[in-house]
Amino acid sequence: MRKRFEGAGLTQSPPGPHFGVLRAKYRGTALLCIDVSGSMHGSPLRQAIDGGILFLDEAFDAGYDCGLVLWHHDVEAYVRPGSARAEVADRLAAAVSTGGNDLMPTLRIAKEDLAPLTGDRVLCVFGDGDVGDRSAAVAAARQLCALGVRIVVRGLGHGATEQLSALVCPGQQDEEQLIEDVRSISAGIASMAKGLTVSRKSDGGRTC
Repeated sequence: MRKRFEGAGLTQSPPGPHFGVLRAKYRGTALLCIDVSGSMHGSPLRQAIDGGILFLDEAFDAGYDCGLVLWHHDVEAYVRPGSARAEVADRLAAAVSTGGNDLMPTLRIAKEDLAPLTGDRVLCVFGDGDVGDRSAAVAAARQLCALGVRIVVRGLGHGATEQLSALVCPGQQDEEQLIEDVRSISAGIASMAKGLTVSRKSDGGRTC
């Protein structure tokens, strides 16, 4: 007797012992880093928070694990990638502005978090000024690039964009690095999520 059987494919419940390794291979991870230095006080910070929330919504919906760094001359706040969506968003919403600018502590966290992972790993950085020791920051960024981490940046104004664009991996294309004015901060930060969708599609659209 011949019958037609249809199903969703091979499954196992509960997942087997190797499911985590397989899932990690195709899952993306994004670390969103927002400048909260003193010059971001007021409207710029509110715009950055709004843009960051939009970014997180799109990244989580695309299947990425997301983390957060609020940075100034050090790390003001840090939420590890893989944390709950509400935890990341709530910490961003509570951001305050203070201090100067030094991106190196953030780049060290990025290496610790992203280097051991597989799948698409993306460091997304917004800033409105300098990065501190530029040569050290560029060297740290090149180490991340060599590990397969993509770096996406947005700078408020030409000066910040020039500083941050030096961190982008060689050969990586992104024509939206410049945020012209404060009113465009939210849209500029949110636009960093576009690269996440493109990368997922180029990998065959696989999600777990």
